[in-house]
Amino acid sequence: MKNTILATALTLVTLSASAAVHDLQVQGYTGRYCVGDTLSYHVGGEFVEKILVSAEGIRNDGFIKVYADGQLVQNIGVPGYDPDYSFRVRQNVENITLKFEETCSRVLDMKIFTEDNYYNNDRSFNHGSDYLGTEWGTEVQAIVESMVERTILSEGDLWNEFLKPLQVLALQYDAVAVVSDLGDLKAAYYALSMAKLISDKQDDLLDYASNRTLRRDVKDLIKVKEAILEAYDVKERKLEQEIEGLEELL
Repeated sequence: MKNTILATALTLVTLSASAAVHDLQVQGYTGRYCVGDTLSYHVGGEFVEKILVSAEGIRNDGFIKVYADGQLVQNIGVPGYDPDYSFRVRQNVENITLKFEETCSRVLDMKIFTEDNYYNNDRSFNHGSDYLGTEWGTEVQAIVESMVERTILSEGDLWNEFLKPLQVLALQYDAVAVVSDLGDLKAAYYALSMAKLISDKQDDLLDYASNRTLRRDVKDLIKVKEAILEAYDVKERKLEQEIEGLEELL
């Protein structure tokens, strides 16, 4: 088993992490906007993965509310320490609208990222997806943040028993992956540990999926788990055994 996981990990060095992400060039959005102003951008029904808004408040604290087809997807507080605000949308969208409240703001840049590997609000999964390589840690952290925003943490042990330790593993994976590669044994250890934690909690996660606001996050976590299992060629029932083998090697 040790030789198998080592050989598998080393062969993963050759895998590419090129996601089919496209940046929609949003022209004419820079400038000063004041309370009551709105900006709208027609996306045309494309699947919007995330939006980057670079903006700063003028004099007072205020907010920029971002809507996707009328649904609030982000409430940006300005001015902030970092003028770049990136957030996930992850749905097919016709129109993106920014509404400025409580203070004038200066928009420095805006980008809308879409992907061509989404169909009917579902994600196509392959080795070219952004669930490979260092994106696993980044994606899991984003999903955890999304679930925290949509969940009352005092309910049950969702945070202490699952989201918090999953977030820690994702951070540890990122710390290793950014300075090594997918073939690194530490990267394999943290990736498989994330997969096992998701696997152990999967029944509870499916219960949470009955909440419509959590459904996509739950689906994305399960997809991350499946991508890790596929990339390292590990059966779900063998996760504990593989992780123990890696612990002995490290």
